Amino acid sequence: MSRALLLALSLLLLLPTMGAADDEKIFSYSDNGYANLDPANASLYRINDERLIVAMQECLTTLDPENGKARAGAATGWTLAADGRTWKFTLRKDAKWSDGSPVTSEDFVRAWRRVMDPFTKSPWSWLYRPIKGCGAIRDNSAMTDGLSELRRAVKELLAGNPNGIPGSSLNLALDDTGVRPFLVDIKSRSVKRLLDWKDGDIFPPESAEKVIEELKKERRKANDVWEEVLGSLGKSGSGVHAPDAHTLVVVTEGEVPYLPELVARAAFAPLHASVDSLRAGAFEVGGYVNNGPYLLKGRGAKPPEGKEGERVMSVVELARNPHYNGPNGAKVDRIMCSTDLSIHITAQEDLFQFERGKLQWVNVTWPEWPKDKLRKQMEGMKGFTVRETPRVLYLRFRCDRAPFNEKEARKAFALSIDRDACAARLWPKAVPAYRLVPTGIEGRVDGIACPNTNEAGAKAAFQLAKLNADTWIETGYGEAPGQDEVARVLNTAWKKALGVDPGLVIQPDTDVRSVVRAGKYYVMLTDFRGAVNDPGAYLEPLHSKDADSGLGWYDAAYDALIDAARDSTVATSDPDGWIKTVGDPSLRSAVDAAKGSVEGRLRLRREALAAAEKRLMDEFVVVPILFLKEATLLGDARGLGEDLARRNPGFVGSLVSVER
Repeated sequence: MSRALLLALSLLLLLPTMGAADDEKIFSYSDNGYANLDPANASLYRINDERLIVAMQECLTTLDPENGKARAGAATGWTLAADGRTWKFTLRKDAKWSDGSPVTSEDFVRAWRRVMDPFTKSPWSWLYRPIKGCGAIRDNSAMTDGLSELRRAVKELLAGNPNGIPGSSLNLALDDTGVRPFLVDIKSRSVKRLLDWKDGDIFPPESAEKVIEELKKERRKANDVWEEVLGSLGKSGSGVHAPDAHTLVVVTEGEVPYLPELVARAAFAPLHASVDSLRAGAFEVGGYVNNGPYLLKGRGAKPPEGKEGERVMSVVELARNPHYNGPNGAKVDRIMCSTDLSIHITAQEDLFQFERGKLQWVNVTWPEWPKDKLRKQMEGMKGFTVRETPRVLYLRFRCDRAPFNEKEARKAFALSIDRDACAARLWPKAVPAYRLVPTGIEGRVDGIACPNTNEAGAKAAFQLAKLNADTWIETGYGEAPGQDEVARVLNTAWKKALGVDPGLVIQPDTDVRSVVRAGKYYVMLTDFRGAVNDPGAYLEPLHSKDADSGLGWYDAAYDALIDAARDSTVATSDPDGWIKTVGDPSLRSAVDAAKGSVEGRLRLRREALAAAEKRLMDEFVVVPILFLKEATLLGDARGLGEDLARRNPGFVGSLVSVER
């Protein structure tokens, strides 16, 4: 008997019988990757982390597994004031933590402040941008870091070039630190000169010394801003405060109709006062205090990376929380989630367990392992399901770096894409995408599309851009399954149509955000899932001043459209000026309507977002390629989430509602 089969048999014995009583209802499933159960630091790339967290930590709201809409969680209800910005959430007065202590609004303030604290380094702080002041914390903390990095770079360049810094070296430092957006509004003349310096000129040493001092001053200003705003969170007049133990007031920047759905995300979970939230492993220990329907009963220790041909498994075990008395009670007694750090032999083992009823749910999209024979086997199994998802795979160009600082260059590469060939390389086969916002997203305006493949047009644009076959670029891609295959299809198409033979570079999932943020790429495949069921979730992160945009595309029209979608007064306070900036007179009626009512402001928001998406398509800044699908095996269980709920990008599956 093979080692793999012996291990599989041992797992079969392990999963269903770990202290189980005869009448216990247990739900067992598998998902890849050792789960991080810290709400502030869960993985951006493994939604199973969030799925487990929201089963243990009850947020203000939860997402209904039938339709994906917000419903009561720790809050029994919520109201929106006439200003369209002030939300009041009323907490359940009898809500308890797992140690029996009451859940209060301060527990939410404590947790939210922790996520926004730059020292936490939460990858989820971007979800908080719609809340008053949180955008300032993110932007200014990012500016603080960027200016520090640029200041160090200029000092090092000056030390190596005491007679003056070569312009090419200076501009490379600006690109690598990704700080150009932060320099635009700085009034210092010496700093302004950085943005316009030519590669062939020498930046004088006296100017460099002045820049070093100015960057230090600007960094201090930015640091003071985020510290002040962060310190104000929780106080009256800030973006979030608790007027009493059972009321939480949240103030947004402009109209945010999706806020009740947003605060259902794991990053908005409360934090008990006794939890040492910064202590390593605080969320790894069974029995830590939480307020959801389930408790973390235990989990396997984080295993080392497996060797070729070995499976490395760790089981997360959840059990009913006896103190939970809310509206979302657990439907099964225990949940057993097996997670892996190695995927070399996972497929055969998971199928082996699923066929024998030891696993009730298997996500079969994620691993790269399914070969043709295995795929056919899965496709013929009872419970095999393929669903569309709110995930889009698109190309992003670095727009201030040659050759893609020229629109015609971006157009040449965009028009060479064969979406059908890309779709065929994924399993399950994806859907060709011609826009960034996926089908089914609420508020998505029809009638927007990017151009289809046009090889003749691609060659003409290539010539206009004055490019040649020696043009060097690299196609970057992440670790998600199939992205390497899609990248190869793209490179083949570019070689065929344009004669260019790009390189390929893989970016580990943990590095993709930092690489994009710093702009250290030419063209990058991006697999993106919005935060909420709203077009803004896909478009707002591409604003030039968003810390994570990384496009190097500073477009006043696009930024003005996004700014108006966030806050209608950007447009209504100076309609003529705003229309002139965005260059779209057809939006005038929406601006006029926004002066009269909340409904009018929401109309302007929808139309401004649609115009922003169209501008991205027209300028070939990002190029949609595919809308992705997922395949799962589902056994004798129900309640994880219906198709309509899964259309909501914020819905990660409902362990709380699962039944057997």
